[in-house]
Amino acid sequence: MKSFVIACGLAALVPAAAFAQAAPKPSLFEISDVDRDAVPAGTPAAFYVAFPNADRNEAARQVGEDSFSFVPLAFIPLSDTRVALVSTGANDCTGQACSGLNAVHYLDHPAGEPRYPFTLSGEWLDVGAAGVVGNPAQRWGWTRAIADAPVLYTEAGGTWQGRSCGYAVLTELKEAGPVEVARIPVYFSDASSDEAAAEVEGTITAVEKGRSLTVSYRGSGAFDETYRRGPDGVFRLQGESRVPAC
Repeated sequence: MKSFVIACGLAALVPAAAFAQAAPKPSLFEISDVDRDAVPAGTPAAFYVAFPNADRNEAARQVGEDSFSFVPLAFIPLSDTRVALVSTGANDCTGQACSGLNAVHYLDHPAGEPRYPFTLSGEWLDVGAAGVVGNPAQRWGWTRAIADAPVLYTEAGGTWQGRSCGYAVLTELKEAGPVEVARIPVYFSDASSDEAAAEVEGTITAVEKGRSLTVSYRGSGAFDETYRRGPDGVFRLQGESRVPAC
């Protein structure tokens, strides 16, 4: 009789376990919030080369019809004598239709750790993901696990009529310059919906270097989506994503 009671108790727990959400899979690499007030070690000398008119660690730059305020974000080593300086530019325009910019500068330097003197070898002022109301990237990271060259991860998004969407751009920092190789939805939330299944969040959790990458989602449901690299070097999802769009 006692064993029967225990068995019934265990059986009663099965449905609850079946509906419990699985633990989120860890991200393949570290992704951090962009902190525009922080000054990464070693960047001031490089930042002055990238933005000669910089006022300390901030530089104003006119791009098209808009004015942007750039600050240094990170160094990404490309070789023993070259580094990529990543900066984020906040737009003076803070309207819904105005976006920020992310900049990448390639800087050459003496062999070893990035150090002065730096020589500018390339500038790109519109790289990766940028948000609305004048915001540049909100989160960032980088990895060598996805492609032969380092890959910069930038994430941004916005809210439209109660629906919030976030996306990530992967930019391969090739020798000739940055190249966008993937654009991935990583967040969706619908505050206007009464449904409990109105939010998903995704992270890159696995990769077959140079061939494919997997994005794992959690929230309203748990599922994976795999992006495969084409002959042009771009990672694309085959078919439609299960992540709703704004």
